Amino acid sequence: MKNKNFIFLTLFAITQNFCFAQKKNSNTTPYPYGNPIIKHMYTADAAPHVMPDGKVWMVTSVDSENGGGYSTMHSYHTFSSGDMVNWTDHGEVLNIADVRPSNVDVQKEKWALWAPDMIYRHGRYFLYFPVRILYPDSLNQNGKPVVKSYIGVAESSALDKPFKVIKSKIEGTQGIDPAVFSDDDGTLYLLWGQEKIARLKENMRELEGKTTKLELGTDRFMEAIWMHKKENKYYISYHTKYGNKIDPNNPDDSARDKSEIAYSVSESPLGPYTYGGVVNYELGVNVEKGPKYKDKNYVPWRLTQSNHVGMVEFHGKDYLFYHTSALSSWRQDKFNDFGTWTQRSVCVDLINFNSKGQILPVKQTIEGVPKVVVSQPYEIMLQKEAKSIVSPKEPLVFKKINLGSGYYYFRLEANQVSSSASVEVRLDSPNGKVIGTVPVTQDGIKTRAIREAKGLHDVYLVFKNVTPDFKATIRNICFIAGSPNPN
Repeated sequence: MKNKNFIFLTLFAITQNFCFAQKKNSNTTPYPYGNPIIKHMYTADAAPHVMPDGKVWMVTSVDSENGGGYSTMHSYHTFSSGDMVNWTDHGEVLNIADVRPSNVDVQKEKWALWAPDMIYRHGRYFLYFPVRILYPDSLNQNGKPVVKSYIGVAESSALDKPFKVIKSKIEGTQGIDPAVFSDDDGTLYLLWGQEKIARLKENMRELEGKTTKLELGTDRFMEAIWMHKKENKYYISYHTKYGNKIDPNNPDDSARDKSEIAYSVSESPLGPYTYGGVVNYELGVNVEKGPKYKDKNYVPWRLTQSNHVGMVEFHGKDYLFYHTSALSSWRQDKFNDFGTWTQRSVCVDLINFNSKGQILPVKQTIEGVPKVVVSQPYEIMLQKEAKSIVSPKEPLVFKKINLGSGYYYFRLEANQVSSSASVEVRLDSPNGKVIGTVPVTQDGIKTRAIREAKGLHDVYLVFKNVTPDFKATIRNICFIAGSPNPN
């Protein structure tokens, strides 16, 4: 929160919101388009991931029905979909009351929950949330209200159940918008705030080693950091710094810094990164077939500035999750005005890459994305029977495994484990592409996310970090989450 530009823009956004916050959501006619995907409430800051049930789940922040700006963001909801079109609301999973001490004077301290992220690990779900506290009566040296922010973590046994805070503040974090990333070798990273990244311990609640400030090859970074990996390249996407509110007569003014999602790319998670370009233009840019703002040639929400990024790959397609004020424009004014930019709703559109791995700017649509139909088993069992492993020097090999349009987790059951080891899941040869790494450290079922596991391949399980006395019995070796599990 030390970035002066960020503080100014945050306060500017709050001030602007107060001008429009009391508009009533009086139009109860069903929203007529596919985007946004959540239409019964205001949602923002979606963090999407394929989970072990084979569905895409997202956790979102929630904008208040009564307005009031970013300080009134007080809860998270989870949603799931097996086809990217029909979404189920699983309700509130964390509230500011679960985080904020009971003795806080809510008039002097405005606590809020901003953009979160989540991950599946150790058979549990971990939710990383930014606590943002505004002290309206305390001014800093620039005469602005004091703001504090940091990252906490909560845990749950299921994504449709409440999360319990297990660490109210992760030491070493100071900032907003956490993103959690698991690499193919199993290394965990936590990213947040102003271009910060650090390794995350396996206990999921502490940082390991030093914190690095990323070199992104640009000065456009402002907030909303997100990391994903494709074809051995690491992509970091983020919301850019932007200028004053949009002039209705000149929304594309080249002299005004745009509220966009940009990206940088690297061969290493820690960088350095090279600036890549724009992922998502300002909201409403080039949206076709939608309603027009008064006598203009653009949609009403083209005049709002709030951008965010979440990305997920699902059965051969890459998707961008962002938010707009299209729903508030409809519910408040039937598209006759541009809505409230702090009453947002999550949208989804396709991401495309060129042959060089560069992201092409996303085409924002009013229709949303096509329905995904998956016709393959949820599970591919490689070996059900128990197999004794003793100081393995050769990999286990499974020939001609059809991974279809994609599998997202690898699972095995280990028993009688004498000492720790890890299993690399590789494609086509013992030195082939690593799509995931599974620890074999103690007895029990081990499940890990994998990446780019699709098509017909020979599968090699290569044992690493094996001690001379390593022994284990392994069974129920399988790929899972290859289609939405109805259970």
